Amino acid sequence: MSKIIFSDYDGTLDTSENDIAKNIEAIQKFRNNGNLFVIATGRSYLDLKRKLDLYPIPFDYLIVNHGGVILDKNEIVIDACLIPKNIGVEILDTVKSNENLEQIILFDTMKKDIKDISDELTKIMLEMKDEKSARDLSEVINENWKETVKSYVIITKKYYLVEIISIKTDKGKAIEKILKIENISDTDVYPIGDGANDVEMILKYNGYGMKKSEEVVYKATNKLCNTVAELIETLN
Repeated sequence: MSKIIFSDYDGTLDTSENDIAKNIEAIQKFRNNGNLFVIATGRSYLDLKRKLDLYPIPFDYLIVNHGGVILDKNEIVIDACLIPKNIGVEILDTVKSNENLEQIILFDTMKKDIKDISDELTKIMLEMKDEKSARDLSEVINENWKETVKSYVIITKKYYLVEIISIKTDKGKAIEKILKIENISDTDVYPIGDGANDVEMILKYNGYGMKKSEEVVYKATNKLCNTVAELIETLN
């Protein structure tokens, strides 16, 4: 039976130049043995594509926008989970007055930085001034629109982000869709990630965390790896 790995990108698949080279080599061998490899990221398709143009990472599917969009190995969209247009408008009308809001970026199925809310809206990104304002706003969004959307706080070296997607999706739900397509059992699924947006897939499929992870990941699993290559070695 084929195994399938679902790997987060930032902080998991891509941690350093040396690690990503080892990961690519391990992934190639893993796939050559009849297994599947999927990148599951909060990045948009275009943001991830820029990385894939730099690093020849082999893959069978891409999950982007935290599960909002799924693409096959030919980078053709096979599933998209949209934020209702009226809900997007409500959220933006509310957050625009927040004094800690630096920037709003909208994403549709394939594009980033679209100018207006469209019928293809898959993610809203709110750039905040600091971590506290990001977490406070995320809490407001998760409370006020909990029937239709969910938000994650994403902290990078430069930014404090609140990223909003449909409540109908996350990385775990996107994995479920791919498993149905491939007819692969839950017991042959191996997710790995390092952040809050990886927790759903780690919990749902008894997955792995990175040894350098956010605290919520350590609460979700005690199975930890330094690299994706190390995970692949444990499965052989």
